[in-house]
Amino acid sequence: MREILHFFIQRFLRLIGGLMVFTSISLLVFMLLVDLIAGITNPYLGIITYMILPTILGIGLILVPLDSFLRRRRIAAGRPDEPFCLTINFCEPRQRNLAYFFGIASMFILVIATIATYKAIEFMDTITFCGLTCHRIMRPEHAAFVRSPHAGGSCVECHIGPGAPWFVKAKLTGIPQVIHYTLRSYERPVPTPVAALRPSRDTCENCHWPEQFYGNSLRTDISYLPDRNNTIRRRTMIMKVGSGAEKGANIHSHIVQKIWYLPANSKRTDIAWVRVKRVDGTTAEYVNPEHRDELAVIKKKLETRFMDCIDCHNRAAHRFDSFERMVDSAMTQGELDRTIPYLKREAIAVVPKLDRAPTDAEYAKALRKLSEIPSAYQKKYPEVYQARGKDIAKAAGTLRKLYQDSEFPHMRISDATYPNWATHEGCFRCHGVLVKQSGAAKETVGRDCLLCHTVPETSTGMETTKQILEQIR
Repeated sequence: MREILHFFIQRFLRLIGGLMVFTSISLLVFMLLVDLIAGITNPYLGIITYMILPTILGIGLILVPLDSFLRRRRIAAGRPDEPFCLTINFCEPRQRNLAYFFGIASMFILVIATIATYKAIEFMDTITFCGLTCHRIMRPEHAAFVRSPHAGGSCVECHIGPGAPWFVKAKLTGIPQVIHYTLRSYERPVPTPVAALRPSRDTCENCHWPEQFYGNSLRTDISYLPDRNNTIRRRTMIMKVGSGAEKGANIHSHIVQKIWYLPANSKRTDIAWVRVKRVDGTTAEYVNPEHRDELAVIKKKLETRFMDCIDCHNRAAHRFDSFERMVDSAMTQGELDRTIPYLKREAIAVVPKLDRAPTDAEYAKALRKLSEIPSAYQKKYPEVYQARGKDIAKAAGTLRKLYQDSEFPHMRISDATYPNWATHEGCFRCHGVLVKQSGAAKETVGRDCLLCHTVPETSTGMETTKQILEQIR
């Protein structure tokens, strides 16, 4: 051990490299044990464990041979600082001890570095890394994601998908994003759609198979009236999602058939031209009359897209709901106690309805008013407050959290920021707008709502699903 210490302390670079190696290995072993036993959920601990410590280890390992290289250069230049003679003699105890030490240490380092590299890649694929590490940018997307039906999956399953080529491409394209984040030069809000996103046929269709989309589904939207009893209101309709008995019909015919379209702008809010190849092999082209004369110019600026899932389901895992909709959802799921009288009315009364993201001042004011809901109950409904004071205080805390998950002034994001194309707004980009480009009759793409769903049935009270279905029939 004395020889080993002497080897490191006799030269500065060697000493620094040795300290970096031994310190990083010690911390890595400790953090790996913590992760294996208890798990690391904090994003910053994950970054330290699987990104910073391995980097320090690598630099330390480089410094030791670098010192030997620089020392040899000085000797070759005629500036020896000490006698140098490279001899290997394992019969000498000092060299033999050094060889044993470096051999065992190298094997140990290789094992630790391999585990750390694997865990680093694994950690970079987690929701914690994607959603919370760059928290100022991705906090809105993370807040929407954890409330979505896709919250059980991971970000990379949809944004990268399987295969090494797209993994490497995603990491390389992420470098400019890291630079923008470091310099705080990123756009607010983050622009969409993402031009370099992998086609959803390589990602979404690993779980969803368009060829098997058939039949109808029941959709029931639940909301609550702003009255004393927070009266439940159900809006039910049959969604014609699949092909049914006719292949290539109804909503998912857009995927079963082959459709190419030319957006009129980079945000895809308007569609200029569409070409459809139907299941029977026939084709048709449609054009937006407003853009008929500028199609050639648009084609030079924008790329024609082959339609896939995200052209309608663009917010499948990141839908930004309004505060009122989130209150309704929280009541349905039990996060908010809907037996508290007037809760829906008091909640939405203090939050202004805006068609934009709130300013910092408006955001702070709304949070303050939500915190003051118990005081409002005490003044306006003293008998309710006396009986349900603790429940009202708990509900106020939940309402604050819901508002924080629906409005993000630092990124200029609200429920109105990003359009959701899986709505009438998305359908009416083509339906009722596009006209057949050739033929005697100028046929327009149909806009009848019954193409996609039945007439909505609205009911209040405690009707069962069976009763609702009977009403629809």
